[in-house]
Amino acid sequence: MESIINNSPIIVISRRIEKDFPVKYISNNIRQFGYTPEDFYSGEIKYADLVHPDDRKVVLKALKYLNRQLPEFIQEYRIVSRFGEVRYVEDRVRIKRYDDDDLHLEGTIIDITERKHNEMITHQQKKHNGKPYTEISLDDVLGLLVTNAERIRDGLTCAVMLLDKEKKHICRVISPNLPAFYKEAMEGLDIGYGVCSGGTALYMGERVIVENIEVHPYWALHRDIAKKAGLKASWAELIKSSTGEILGVFLMYFNFPNAPKKTCYEYLKANADLAAIEIEHRVVNETFRESDHKFKTIFNNINDQIYVSELNGNLIDVNKVVVDDLGYSKELILKSSPMDIVPSWYVQRASELIKIIERDHKAMYEAAAICRDGSIIPLEINARMINYNGKKTILSVARDITERKKAEKAKELNESRLEALIKLNEMTGASLDEIAEFVKEEAVRLTDSKLGYLAFMNADETDLIMHSWSKTAMGECAIKDKEFIYPVKDTGLWGEAIRQRKSIITNDYEASSPLKKGYPEGHVKLTRHMNVPIFDGEHIVAVVGVANKEEDYDESDVRQLTLLMQGMWKLIQRKQLIGALSKYSEELLKANTKLRSVNMIKAEFIEEYMNNGHELLHSFDILDDETLNLLDDSQKEAISIMLNNSERLKLLIDAVLYSDLQQSGRITYSFEPVSIENVLSDVLLNQILLIDEKGLLLEKEIPNGLPPVKADKEKLKEMFVYLIHNAINLTPKGNSIGVDVSDESSYLHVTITDTGEGIDKSLIPRLFYKMYQADDSIARMFQGFESSLYICKDTVAAHNGNIWIESEKGLGSSFHVKIPKWVEGN
Repeated sequence: MESIINNSPIIVISRRIEKDFPVKYISNNIRQFGYTPEDFYSGEIKYADLVHPDDRKVVLKALKYLNRQLPEFIQEYRIVSRFGEVRYVEDRVRIKRYDDDDLHLEGTIIDITERKHNEMITHQQKKHNGKPYTEISLDDVLGLLVTNAERIRDGLTCAVMLLDKEKKHICRVISPNLPAFYKEAMEGLDIGYGVCSGGTALYMGERVIVENIEVHPYWALHRDIAKKAGLKASWAELIKSSTGEILGVFLMYFNFPNAPKKTCYEYLKANADLAAIEIEHRVVNETFRESDHKFKTIFNNINDQIYVSELNGNLIDVNKVVVDDLGYSKELILKSSPMDIVPSWYVQRASELIKIIERDHKAMYEAAAICRDGSIIPLEINARMINYNGKKTILSVARDITERKKAEKAKELNESRLEALIKLNEMTGASLDEIAEFVKEEAVRLTDSKLGYLAFMNADETDLIMHSWSKTAMGECAIKDKEFIYPVKDTGLWGEAIRQRKSIITNDYEASSPLKKGYPEGHVKLTRHMNVPIFDGEHIVAVVGVANKEEDYDESDVRQLTLLMQGMWKLIQRKQLIGALSKYSEELLKANTKLRSVNMIKAEFIEEYMNNGHELLHSFDILDDETLNLLDDSQKEAISIMLNNSERLKLLIDAVLYSDLQQSGRITYSFEPVSIENVLSDVLLNQILLIDEKGLLLEKEIPNGLPPVKADKEKLKEMFVYLIHNAINLTPKGNSIGVDVSDESSYLHVTITDTGEGIDKSLIPRLFYKMYQADDSIARMFQGFESSLYICKDTVAAHNGNIWIESEKGLGSSFHVKIPKWVEGN
């Protein structure tokens, strides 16, 4: 929230009700006026120091009055920026009591300089010498603009230079406060590069900023006259008509060298735009002498919708934008009741808003308009009272805020999406069904859908197994015997996400499609549909679908569902792995208990024998061989169970740790030239005891002088430990395993073979899944085990290599790995 405030124009402030109102808190965007929060917190500056000297007495009195009489109010006044600029602000303030002795004024401040400037121009234009606005000359109107612009700070003089009809000369210089000799020198000059700031800007067709006239080349020919006039810096902004025609230039002169800041550019541009409006109005009037034509041209070419209405709401006139945006003819709009083109919720507020406009002569509010096609356009309306043909009317300028509303909605949705992900991450103690149910309903809510479903894939991706439908879908569906298993080959449009292995959006579901296979009577009617596959590596593990959003589905919906479902799947995996860890830990504990029990029996037997006076070392022959063999077998069984479960437990722990590191992005690789011979030698040495214990024959074919590979040595070593250890485990006692290396073009090819039972070909692709589903039934959908081969595949991928398995039942298996060679400079 603080980031949002600091990137907005609205300053948040809290002031103590004490002398000069010291600041307790102020947002970081006070920097737009040149100050920092530390200036106030240190006590160097108090709020009263900001207020313009001419306004200070009234403002401080009003703030004190607020303490005694009013809970809150709004006031407008001037402040002085750190740069010496005078800015108008709107201060919305209310009293906040923390305790009896701790009162604060809290609220917001926003810069309204541009608005006040425009209001002053309009006010002075209408009252100039008591003449109607239309009778004031162009020079007088621009003179008002110039003098008002100069009020922003001391040492500033402004001017407007106009181009002649041929667009080659400066024909007029309008500035009440520039010396006459300077204006005479400028008038008649040919525009061109280096002809002061104004002539250069008009020639180049772009803004010109001269921070120091005394050294800038644009002023080489006119530096003396600038010095005589006391001008040290000059900024020039083009004055352009609504069609892009250059009419002249607006200039700001300073009696000191000066570089503009961001707000200065905005102020310069705002004044040039005001001048453009005035000049264009007068040029049209003077050229064609058709004020009505001039008015209609501007009226109909403004981008915003304009409505002129009576106080009872009846429309008198609208511009062309209203006609184009709403799709009605102008005649129909003017003949219809205004209530026919606005939503019902606005009709209820209309009379109240008219009263506010009559009272305050202006109002700004949000409304909406109903288009001919039934769509609704959200509008921000700035309305004010005007005199139109001798009677009071309301002029409403309506701006389409569709994009702003979308942005606001997107912001709210993103916050909701983040909240959903946080809640999901906190559901570690929930059951798998509770997690899946939460994700499904959140998928519907966060995409503004009406319906949704969640399904899981079986292990070989042939069946889509429906987990559940959303509550609204179950409420609307009239089918009694609902299907739960959908064969992918027979499933219509819904199966495309699996077949194409990507998200499928159908924003016109009723349109005919060869992919559809219909749905039974009583099925929920669909207007829009989107389903998203969720991957674990290359394997699709689940599909989430949503339907009947009022607006079209788009890529942001896809991203949301993908993030949500990936979060669900990671949580499911973690719970499954933790469950497996718990299971194997319990089995390990049981085996350990059994082993201790057998040891205790043997110890008691030996102790009793010795207590009877027998010599232990010389009397083993009196022990019953059958009993001893029985004890040894029990021990061996317990030890075997312990070793197997310890190994399984280690792999599971490795998998959990690897998964956590992978998800947090903490797995890093350090590539260097690595000898594959040394790596395999180290790994085989590490496994030699297991090889000897099983009496296996190790067949090696590792040529000498192989080139190095580009690898992370430790990661590569860990991978081959997994693969060779698996080969040893899969090979029966007395058989053989093989390790071969061959040099193939840009790769070294390592083959590890075993002479075990082999692997079913349908099972091979699944061995590389992060989670292997051991059972396809719905009851055990989430049960599985973590494979070390997933880590191997991930490691090989990081090395830009390849890994695969070749196997046949009864003929053993071959595990193949290709690693790129080291190339100098890469």
